[in-house]
Amino acid sequence: MGMVDRQRVAAVRVLEELNYRFDGQEWKPPCEPPHWPEADAMHAVLMDRASDLLGCIEGSGEEEELERIGDALDAYEARRWPNGRVAGGKG
Repeated sequence: MGMVDRQRVAAVRVLEELNYRFDGQEWKPPCEPPHWPEADAMHAVLMDRASDLLGCIEGSGEEEELERIGDALDAYEARRWPNGRVAGGKG
């Protein structure tokens, strides 16, 4: 088996581990992204803390904390809702 064949086998393994399925013509993504309720709970806690920090003094430690929380929320939301939030939906 050549290198290209080994790469193809490895790629198929990864796609299947990510719950993609091959319909005979093309690879289809999973129907729904994985859901972790614990992560959603942490998101809610961070949203509450960010809300508490709004209006903090510029240059303070609280402002630095708010920026770090904002970065974490942005990263989480991009993975949780890769197609953006659904209007009128939860999340």
